[in-house]
Amino acid sequence: MGLTSKLALDLERINELKPADIEQIKTLIIDFIAAALAGFTQNAAFNKSVERIVLAQGGAEESSVLFESKKYPSRLAAFMNSVYGHGAELDDGNKKAAGHAGVHIIPAVFALAEKLNSSNKDVLTAIAVGYEAYIRISSAAQPGLVQRGFHSTGMAGTLACAAACAKLYHLDAQGIENAIALSTTMTGGLLSYGDSRPAIKPLNPGKAAENGVFAAMLAAEGVLGPTEALEGQNGWFHAAADSVDESCLEGSDHLLLHDCYFKLYPSCRHTHCGIDAALALHDRVDPGKIESVNVFIYPNAIKLAGIMLPKDKDETKFSIQYTLARSLLNGSYGVSDMDPPKLTEDVLALIDKIKLIPDPDMENKAKGIRGTKVQVLLNTGETLTETVLVPKGDPENPLSRSDILNKLKTCALGLADDEILNRVTESVLNMNENAGFINPIKLFGGSNEKH
Repeated sequence: MGLTSKLALDLERINELKPADIEQIKTLIIDFIAAALAGFTQNAAFNKSVERIVLAQGGAEESSVLFESKKYPSRLAAFMNSVYGHGAELDDGNKKAAGHAGVHIIPAVFALAEKLNSSNKDVLTAIAVGYEAYIRISSAAQPGLVQRGFHSTGMAGTLACAAACAKLYHLDAQGIENAIALSTTMTGGLLSYGDSRPAIKPLNPGKAAENGVFAAMLAAEGVLGPTEALEGQNGWFHAAADSVDESCLEGSDHLLLHDCYFKLYPSCRHTHCGIDAALALHDRVDPGKIESVNVFIYPNAIKLAGIMLPKDKDETKFSIQYTLARSLLNGSYGVSDMDPPKLTEDVLALIDKIKLIPDPDMENKAKGIRGTKVQVLLNTGETLTETVLVPKGDPENPLSRSDILNKLKTCALGLADDEILNRVTESVLNMNENAGFINPIKLFGGSNEKH
């Protein structure tokens, strides 16, 4: 049995979720909603341009879009909600997969489930399948996927959404394989956003969600994809990476959605260990005595998040120097630091003293480490050092359900009141497997004038 067939069979066998699995999925859903609310406001100019194109297309009224009273074709709803979800860099991710999972899987499943009148059990199971597919496939293709300049969130995300939505259609293993196979020819997403104009990054998960839904629809119609779609001589793995770690495709003794991280700060995950280290140093450092700051960090972080002076809020998300400087000086970092970038005199002076030093020892894929060591040299001759190997929100340094609910409240400021938030969170936390699915996105109603 080939790699694609074996993976599809494994995914087809995911049917009974443990209570811990269901609780984790509910937390992931709430976290996605928080990220989408933040992205709705923080990437507003880009969102408006996309909306004028996408929502103007209209079509069958099938699925809900955030803050829209009208429904849209499920593919377009999946795309639009995914774009919102990635707009503030606050969505969940997975280190081995080197990308984000929920931002494409959850809106894709929600959109199609609303169209199909699915049950909560179907939704929860489909989300579990999507996470499993994404993490297995993307992890197997790393680090080659990133080294070739591909954004795994868009690339592997398309395949994951296809698998999740095929599960929602109750397709068998062959049907899931066909959905994955069809989606391999629809994948895309480059890391070029890291070079300039990062506001367009949400297109990658957006297209993954849209094309994953489409691929599953085709598979449900009986359309057949190529055999050996992943491992074939012209298959996805051949196109995406120089080598494949087939052991990653075998999964684990638990569902891999438990291995995802959550984000507290609205910036690329590569900046988070530096932020945590800077926050820990804040009370110990007199800014007036800083001579220089050495930041020891793995090379890929510098490549993807090494913008020295962010020109706008989009570039703040990919600036190790800016996020670290703001955190060290102020003892906090959040959405208010983004829009606009707070490039005050003290921040500029500190950024000028920060040196990024490539240190491969700060990354250990096998141990799940992508860390940062911040070394502050003072004019008194003293050196203060803080090393963070695992940022807050990783499975090894977890956030609580309460932390995620507080994140939702913070991201919803100015967009939704407590009454709406309570309705949304209760609808998610009370997702009875035997009940019909109610899309939480729908509960926000049509409030687009707040955009």
